[in-house]
Amino acid sequence: MAQSEVTIEISPLALSVLELLHERPMHPYELAATMRARHHDEFIRLNFGSLYHTVDSLERDGWIVPVEKEKEGRRPERTIYQLTDAGRTVLLRVVSQILAQPRREYPHFAAGLMFMHHLPAKEAARLLEQRAEALRTLNTKLSHILDELLANGHPRLHVIELEHKIAEHEAERAWVEKIAKEITDGRLEWKAGMHAGDERLRRGHGSGTH
Repeated sequence: MAQSEVTIEISPLALSVLELLHERPMHPYELAATMRARHHDEFIRLNFGSLYHTVDSLERDGWIVPVEKEKEGRRPERTIYQLTDAGRTVLLRVVSQILAQPRREYPHFAAGLMFMHHLPAKEAARLLEQRAEALRTLNTKLSHILDELLANGHPRLHVIELEHKIAEHEAERAWVEKIAKEITDGRLEWKAGMHAGDERLRRGHGSGTH
């Protein structure tokens, strides 16, 4: 496989660090503050422990380097980092791969759907309706955040991930409400435990092996 085709695995937090340092050198505290101001924490798990660990890892890989130390009053000294040429190459390659190549992901909700037949139908429908309402509430919050960022002068292109997340939540909400209604109306066949279905699968598998 050509080097340009190698998939580079880095965390969303590491990608966020590289992206911000592509704008200008920053110290970790400024990185965290900027991520929160831009609501990156809606998409990545952000805490100082993981951030400092990520910064150390990126420095070991040669993708960022310390350029100076900053001292303010009685605060501890802060190290300012900048992106290297190698880090810039990695950033652009990873973003390109993410945009172009779908990847298999394992969301918790899919696991819940796989096993919801173990619940009574009425309970499953109630829980799905609860999820739909939670998605509606979350989208209201994200829409307010998007409006606020745009009003504060952030270009739409720089917050396009929020548009995607809102559209994704809205599509899921509509689908979840549809499934909940199908369960309630009895249009989705429901057998708690799906023992009969398992038996059919066993019979089909057995007949195919002889």
